[in-house]
Amino acid sequence: MEPLAKNEPEQTGVPEQALASGTESQEAAVVEQASPSVGCILRTARESMGMSIDDVVVKIKLAPRQIIALEADDFQVLPETAFLRGFVRSYAKLLQLDAQPLLDALPGAVVVNTVQAKVEEPLPTEKTSRRQNINLLSAALLVTVLIAVFAAWQNSTPQQPVATIDLAASDVASLPMPDQVEMLVASEVSEVIDVAASSPVVAPVSMVMSASTVAAAKTVSALRLVFDKESWAEIKDQSGKVLARQVNAPGSELRVEGVAPYTMVIGHASAVHLFYGEKPVDLSSYVNAGSDVARVTLE
Repeated sequence: MEPLAKNEPEQTGVPEQALASGTESQEAAVVEQASPSVGCILRTARESMGMSIDDVVVKIKLAPRQIIALEADDFQVLPETAFLRGFVRSYAKLLQLDAQPLLDALPGAVVVNTVQAKVEEPLPTEKTSRRQNINLLSAALLVTVLIAVFAAWQNSTPQQPVATIDLAASDVASLPMPDQVEMLVASEVSEVIDVAASSPVVAPVSMVMSASTVAAAKTVSALRLVFDKESWAEIKDQSGKVLARQVNAPGSELRVEGVAPYTMVIGHASAVHLFYGEKPVDLSSYVNAGSDVARVTLE
């Protein structure tokens, strides 16, 4: 018996790739015939809005032949692609159409399909959790070391001793008052003069105040002003330093100390009582004629 012959495909002489490309071209042609063209969409929208070609010319300022060419898909008679896209965009805006699909359907248009990439976050695993724990522990250890170093540096920095003076109540009570100081200075100066006249001084044994220091100490004095009415007062000392410059309320007192001579300007002087070294000073002789302001200078 002869073996049965295997069924083999008939050789038509046409490559399979050519057949496949021909099939794709036919499918594309069918799809292209099924979808309306750019011109057809524009014409249909214009007619549905009840507009004529002349109405469109008036609105978008294009020539009638350009409108007719757009609706007939005769793009070869129109200007280059940039102007053509502008014509289609203006026409679509007038007809209240979305211009982007029409621009994508023009000849030579490149359609870019935007694919949004989905970024998937990796699920936490045991390895990533362990790594996060290690990072947290490392950060905590670093902070602890920094705190310890700072504390050690603070402890190693030498502290500057602060001098303190402890005075008992009896010592404070025994301190001389200003009047007593003046009396003691005068007596000490007289004693020093007597000792110097009787015997020569070999070496200074104690600190002796000079005559200028004594004079300066004696010129320090106090002023006291008592106000029966609201009054403004300005007081300056020998150097021109302002000791007081303020408005004083009725019934208040103002006390200042400084180096004479004093220069004062006192408002409402008739209602002010001035005491210099607790001795009253008559301000009536210092008041200017026609005003109640006294300008006083006390030596």
